[in-house]
Amino acid sequence: MGLIIGNIRKNSIAETMGLAPGDEVTHICGEKLHDVIDYLYFEARETLSLTVKKKNADRFEAEIEKEEDESIGIDFEGDGLGKNKRCANQCVFCFVDQLPKGMRLSLYFKDDDWRLSFIMGNYVTLTNLTEAEFARILARKVSPLYISVHATEDDVRAGLLGGKKKRAYGIMDKLARLREAGIHFNCQAVICRGINDGPVLNKTIADLSRFIPYANSLALVPVGLTRYRKGLAVLRPIDGATAAQVIDLAEAWQEKLLAEYGKRFVFCADEFYIRAKRPFPAAESYEDFSQIEDGVGMIALFKKEVRDAIVSAEGKGCYQEISIVTGRDAAPYIRWAADICQKRFGTDVHVFPVENRFFGESITVAGLLTGQDIAVQLAGKTLGECVLIPACLLRERKDTFLDDMTLQELSDRIKTRCCVVAPDGYSFVAAFSKKQGE
Repeated sequence: MGLIIGNIRKNSIAETMGLAPGDEVTHICGEKLHDVIDYLYFEARETLSLTVKKKNADRFEAEIEKEEDESIGIDFEGDGLGKNKRCANQCVFCFVDQLPKGMRLSLYFKDDDWRLSFIMGNYVTLTNLTEAEFARILARKVSPLYISVHATEDDVRAGLLGGKKKRAYGIMDKLARLREAGIHFNCQAVICRGINDGPVLNKTIADLSRFIPYANSLALVPVGLTRYRKGLAVLRPIDGATAAQVIDLAEAWQEKLLAEYGKRFVFCADEFYIRAKRPFPAAESYEDFSQIEDGVGMIALFKKEVRDAIVSAEGKGCYQEISIVTGRDAAPYIRWAADICQKRFGTDVHVFPVENRFFGESITVAGLLTGQDIAVQLAGKTLGECVLIPACLLRERKDTFLDDMTLQELSDRIKTRCCVVAPDGYSFVAAFSKKQGE
């Protein structure tokens, strides 16, 4: 079975061809269409062919000539991927295993799909691939990929990923094959204290740096531990001393690799600097912010954006008094930005760092806060005209928190209007401006 067309864009090649929603594209350039990855690969060509099964069961083949990278104008039903690939690992640090019971089913799905890595930037381990699938990655030039390496030493990586050891072995060989095919990739290492830090981490950085420039970057991220770890492996949280050691190692490698390759390559997540009580590097030190989704450089970029935005801010303040919700880690930096906006717009701003009681106090990032924790901790507080909620607290394109409380339900509980704000500095400053709301 091919892919079912969900929408035809207006004035597109597909509309001119007479294609319609409900038609099925079965082959592209003579090859069976497995998923949207095949479609995107061939669609980039100047000449291609499509085999289409119409809703009335008629079949026809169309030859297409177009500009390179010009879209044909087809949107498929769903995500065009079909069934997503489940994770085959039993990672000792898996966050899904640390979720409480009773949450929505989608949160318990363990994804490890290389196609989502390419399309959405999800991290994958490459442990559940058949040789045929790996060959398709190479043939389709799927680049860049986001790969959870964690450690290049096979036994250490196997111990971290759990499950069948053989699956975890040979990550360096797989990365070498990607390099040989001209495929770029970003890497990640979730740092577990006493397991893949220290000399193991030093080896991991050394090994991965050999793949530069095909290896774009390596993000070092501290393990996240919730209070729901009964029956799971014993892991120690990253303390200040460990965080400092990781930073020192990473920054030593940055200096070496910058001199050798012109790029720093390895970057620490913001949490390391917070736990080590170290100042953040300048925004320029994060280069192209390629690992921003992994919490690398978010605060440095946010502060830079606030400084830039406040210089060109227009309009008057649209609030006399408001409140802002955030996590413990980001609270000092949100307070800093709030003070700047308070001075510029004359708004009285309350910043509320919400403690994560749902997952446990060791979870201090804003993105894992729940509606119920916010509701309980803001109850009875003077909140002003509205409460700013960072968009990262809500499901993508939804108004629902991780615990399924809706934005409206939170507003009703705290008896104050809630407004969603994007987590960048420009949006933060604009939220205070009357000009923005007009």
